[in-house]
Amino acid sequence: MRELFLQIVYGRTQTAFSENGLPVGAGLEDLGKGHTSQVGTIYSSSLKGPRYLQLAEGYIVELGLSEDDEIIGYKYVHMGKMMDNIKAGMDPMAAIEKASGTYGRFDEAAKKIDPRKQ
Repeated sequence: MRELFLQIVYGRTQTAFSENGLPVGAGLEDLGKGHTSQVGTIYSSSLKGPRYLQLAEGYIVELGLSEDDEIIGYKYVHMGKMMDNIKAGMDPMAAIEKASGTYGRFDEAAKKIDPRKQ
């Protein structure tokens, strides 16, 4: 019981009960594998509807919309992987392409838009 109390008091609870846990204050960057810490950014207006700008997968480049203008998927760039590729000497445009992916039914979209402009 005393040890549990000391771990809580000294802020070690995050790593105390996990195998190879991260210290308090660590971010996804500390795990490696090109992961980056981020907060998802989504907004909506009655004029334009919802817009995804940044989600767990990365920076949203395009939204795929259905015939009814509902979001059915998106194209993203995984920023951590892109930066790792650039640091390794890859051409930036090739790095962007290699770190890009899609989510949902993006390929079936009736219309594709840039969420920052449309």
